[in-house]
Amino acid sequence: MTALKRSRARTLAAASGLALCLALTACNSAADDDSGGSSAGGVNLDDCPDPGAVEKEIKDEITLGYSAPLSGPVAGVVEVSSRGFKARIEAANAAGGINGVPIKIEYLDDAFSPDKAKANVTQFIEKMDVDILNTFGAGQVGAMADDQNAACVPLLYPSSSDPKYLDMKNYPWTVQFLPSAAAETAVLVHLIQEKVPDAVVGVAENETASGKAQSEAFQEAAKEAGLEIKLVTSDTDPNAAATALKEAGATVVYHAGVVGTCGAFDTARGRIGYEPELVVAASNCANAAEYLASGDAADGVTILRYYKDPADPALKDDAAVKEYLDALGDADDPSNSITVAGWLQADLLVNTLQQAADSDAGLSQLGIIEAARDQDYASPILIDGIHWLSTSDRPAGVNGFEPISWSTAEKRFVSAGDVVPAK
Repeated sequence: MTALKRSRARTLAAASGLALCLALTACNSAADDDSGGSSAGGVNLDDCPDPGAVEKEIKDEITLGYSAPLSGPVAGVVEVSSRGFKARIEAANAAGGINGVPIKIEYLDDAFSPDKAKANVTQFIEKMDVDILNTFGAGQVGAMADDQNAACVPLLYPSSSDPKYLDMKNYPWTVQFLPSAAAETAVLVHLIQEKVPDAVVGVAENETASGKAQSEAFQEAAKEAGLEIKLVTSDTDPNAAATALKEAGATVVYHAGVVGTCGAFDTARGRIGYEPELVVAASNCANAAEYLASGDAADGVTILRYYKDPADPALKDDAAVKEYLDALGDADDPSNSITVAGWLQADLLVNTLQQAADSDAGLSQLGIIEAARDQDYASPILIDGIHWLSTSDRPAGVNGFEPISWSTAEKRFVSAGDVVPAK
């Protein structure tokens, strides 16, 4: 076992102690110690078990350990997302990688179980010695975050937006992909007040960590805006949720759903003839297949988008869309929003790695996390005018959203308004 691998193995044994130390703010920090242990990215190398390993240049290949639900309830959705993610990584490698260093993805199945994700992160760090990590779901991020922060291994752009892990003081090595739940739901609340001034609002809440985080953020945004919520109910039984909201007289529904399960609620609404004036949903509820399966009941469901739609006729000559479609080749339904999101996740990663390689810290774990905390990137696949922003004191995320609504007639999402700045 190399010295680097030995240091990684020791890391997880100390993880709980380091996590407690961070929580109590009793560890060394730049504020306490003038020895220069902190970096421009806000991380403190004095908290790392082996600062030298974190600063070591990555030369042969960049290994990404991806804990993903390759089986279980959302496996199909992850497969759709992976088409875009893998295609962007393959395109980067075909272009020479990151200054000649290729990116390699190593997958472990977590079946959408946080416990399995926690076991996977142990294997990735202790046995596989990966350089960076990724995962799918807020519960999975929660299961991995303490260990990967204690080990100083970057967790970059997981499909999650849990506000807890936006806390850069306690989770400096974690940078999520999905929009801040607070930013997203604030825009949705404003949209509700604008479109349905006297709304009676109900919430259908998915019971996963992702769903609960979205629901809590929506409720907080509604409270701040003076928007009363009549009922919050679980969507575990979609029929019961739809019935309860209908009986409560909700004229507007917010669905704090999770991709792969969003359409079941719309189908249930249609089954009982429940037609609210407006249905808004979390931005991850973007899987076209679910809306198609829901038929007319899904017509008009509104979400927020920040990346381009390859199926939009107005974008047929857009250079980024052309590049994307060429890279996807004959993949099934390349215009699916989930596939585009996967491409964007990987594009953010490629840009971050390249920025690190060109920085003073170089292509190292330190350089990578510093780059991830220093972003103003207009990814070509983002809607024009929207940037990915990140600083050492601002959590990463897009700076705007476009409202879109599902059109049953066109079998795709269509614009429902201009780009709205995110707070």
